[in-house]
Amino acid sequence: MAKPIAPEQLTLSNGIPVVLQQYEGAVAATYWWVQTGSADERPPEAGFAHFLEHMHFKDTDAKSSGKASEGRMARLVESLGGDINAYTSFDQTVYHVTCAAQHWEKVVDGFGVMAKPQRFSKGDFEREREVILEELRKNEDTPGRQLFQKLFSAVFKKHPYGRPVIGYVRTLNAAKVGELEAFYRRNYVPAKMGLILVGPIEDGTGARRKRLLALLEKHYGGKVLKTKPAPVNPRPAEAAERASPEFTVLPFAVKTPTVAYAFRVPDLDHEDVPALDILAGILGSGELSRLHQSIFQKKSLVTEISGGLYVPKDPGMLYFQAEMDSMDKIPTVTRLMFEEFKRIAAEGPTPEELARVMAGAESERLYSTQTADGMAGRIGFLKYILGDLEFDRRYLDDLRAVDAAKVREVARKYLIYSRMGAVVMVPKEEKKFSFEECRTISQEMLVAEQNVAPVAAAAKGARGAKRKLPVEIFNLSSGIQVVYADRPQSHVFSMHAASFGGLRLEPAAQQGLSYMMALTWCKGVPGKDSRQIAEIVEGAAAGMDGFSGRNTVGLQMTGLGRDWDKLSTLFSETLWTPTFPEDEVAHSRRLAEDSVRSIEDHTSQLCSKLFLETLFEHHPYGRMTVGTLETLAKMDSAALRRKHDEWVRPQGLTLSLSGCISRAKLDAWLLQLEKAGNALAGARGGSHEHAARPEVTAEPALKAPRWVDRALGREQAHILVGGRGTRVDAEDRHALRLMQNILGGQSGRLFIELREKKSLAYTVAPVSFEGLEPGYAGTYIACSPGKSQEAVAGIATVLETLARKGPTPAEMKRAHEYQLGRKAMDLQSDSSIAAHYGLEALYGIQPETTEEMARRIRAISARDVQAVCRKYLVDPPMVTAVVG
Repeated sequence: MAKPIAPEQLTLSNGIPVVLQQYEGAVAATYWWVQTGSADERPPEAGFAHFLEHMHFKDTDAKSSGKASEGRMARLVESLGGDINAYTSFDQTVYHVTCAAQHWEKVVDGFGVMAKPQRFSKGDFEREREVILEELRKNEDTPGRQLFQKLFSAVFKKHPYGRPVIGYVRTLNAAKVGELEAFYRRNYVPAKMGLILVGPIEDGTGARRKRLLALLEKHYGGKVLKTKPAPVNPRPAEAAERASPEFTVLPFAVKTPTVAYAFRVPDLDHEDVPALDILAGILGSGELSRLHQSIFQKKSLVTEISGGLYVPKDPGMLYFQAEMDSMDKIPTVTRLMFEEFKRIAAEGPTPEELARVMAGAESERLYSTQTADGMAGRIGFLKYILGDLEFDRRYLDDLRAVDAAKVREVARKYLIYSRMGAVVMVPKEEKKFSFEECRTISQEMLVAEQNVAPVAAAAKGARGAKRKLPVEIFNLSSGIQVVYADRPQSHVFSMHAASFGGLRLEPAAQQGLSYMMALTWCKGVPGKDSRQIAEIVEGAAAGMDGFSGRNTVGLQMTGLGRDWDKLSTLFSETLWTPTFPEDEVAHSRRLAEDSVRSIEDHTSQLCSKLFLETLFEHHPYGRMTVGTLETLAKMDSAALRRKHDEWVRPQGLTLSLSGCISRAKLDAWLLQLEKAGNALAGARGGSHEHAARPEVTAEPALKAPRWVDRALGREQAHILVGGRGTRVDAEDRHALRLMQNILGGQSGRLFIELREKKSLAYTVAPVSFEGLEPGYAGTYIACSPGKSQEAVAGIATVLETLARKGPTPAEMKRAHEYQLGRKAMDLQSDSSIAAHYGLEALYGIQPETTEEMARRIRAISARDVQAVCRKYLVDPPMVTAVVG
């Protein structure tokens, strides 16, 4: 058999990647791949990616001509015998055309006009809206579509995979043409595009290859699509496990019921996916599958039963569905399905089952490459979703390496109650059907498995050479997220427990409550007062403190490994049951009041206070974490206990540990910690669902510059100039940090230009804060009052020059190396490791290997730095605070 010709990879002038695949045949396929799908939509934009797919088939000059689209492009392609179409999914929108090879150049020329930047005519927009609404109504009448949409919604409560790709009637009716154009301009940029050509490219002379590339450059190159960075479209992470799965009853115009169960699984890069793929095939694929044989073939209880693995770009699901002829069979079928799950988890598959599924996987990939269209689609997925054209080859090798023990392992790990979502579609007249018996069966048959050991979360893990992540992350059944850094070489351990809370979630009338909570957290537990706690902690040369900030509250402890037993017990007691004694609250109040009063004494603190109050007029970030004299005066023990009980629960808590404590010791302690936490949560009442990140409305953008000053007659003026910044999970935070490296330090532009060259100040530095909502970014300088105006003008000049010209290669090299070196230095101690990775996990930020972090930092370009400088420090209106 001839070895297939490897695909050739090129780029257009604006950076759009192109994959050319030689395919001997009479047919050619061209794919325009846009890495934008429904999961990239903001909630009010639900359905926009699909809407945009429809609008792209309109004539590109319809808006300017004022005439309705006549579909000239599609007509041209079809006149040459070509087949043109498109699809939108969660992660991509793909436009594709297949044609006879002799017409390839003409078809590519006609198809390419689709890429020309468009403005949509209102008439075409309104007409296409109605077409899509009709499509939506059709979907709503299709039982299978509705069943799976409900199943996705049950499995993905936070992640946008839970939303229908087509959108909702309300969002489509509310859509305006300008909003769709804004979505288009934001997402249809070269950085998110790719092209795939499959066909007889080589003609022996290279002429056809040259013609095709010239056509691609003509329609998709830099003269048409200007280079522009990819937008940041953050997706909320879905918890791998929940304390209480969702069971949904869907009344529908059907005669017989269908039940579907799904279990959350990791993404395609995870090392468990090959075994999950085989598990899905053994249980639910084909007539020889276990479910079909036992429930359909032997017992004749269902009319149809099947299952599969669905993993798009982000973590997906393992699903199983069964249709039966009567309602009273639903519990029986559920129990039988779960018995098969337990059996394979206990016994594993037979060699014959493994061979059957493996053969199916190999043949599926062979079949997919028999046509130019199938090959182009697969190449697009490998290149633009997985980023690895060699994935299939490696994946088949990984499938072959899966043995019975691995299948048994993943069955135990993923077919568990806390990962499950369920839907039953019933005839409309059965709308009062209760899912409770199935819920009870699920708990009885599945929940026991999850307590074998804490289950690893769906973090990415490359197969083959295993990723050496700095931490392990897993979820307990109660909802506690655990971050573990095993450092046996250390003699120390450090623990860091954090929940969402802090200034951001404080009522305005209770400003400073988090600060007071942190001060008083370790001052009493049932049976121990502050002295007794201090005797244990200090007697072990350890440290334990509460902490609070703008986004979080929590408890941290550092001690020697030899004292783990007594210190970990104390940590559990203090975490769950602080008593906040009234006399200790009074003492903490005095400390807090002293801090409030001292702000006026510290010019730099007062400058920061005025800056924040002026920048954030509505958002809590504008307040001081320490509170005010008025709010502190009303603080008492009961208020602290109430807020602690609200914020510090197993659901939503992230516990991070770094140091010399073995996993076995940690697991034993976690069982006790979880038991105590669950008991308290039950006693306090409320939901047992995993806590979502609380939302707070972001501060509206500044519409004009703001200035605030306070004349104190002091020797120095302290100046802070800045504006709205970025978020803790925004992709551009990395470029923003690199920009600060270029601006800051003794070799930075601010220091060189304003201190070294102009002697304006002794201290000048960039400042920033990344919040759960946009924080701030700016520049701080302290100078003599007479130089204030020159200092403000000098800052503006430095920033405008950086935004206009960008950093030099030498500055970029320095910034890259500084960032990498600083990261390594900052994460040397167990306490810093626990705090850093614990907070990142709470915020939903996945850990990286050292190599991945280095690649990410080095991938930040001078243009990226230039862009964030302009975005945050030059173009928007600024706030200037001057105190002195």
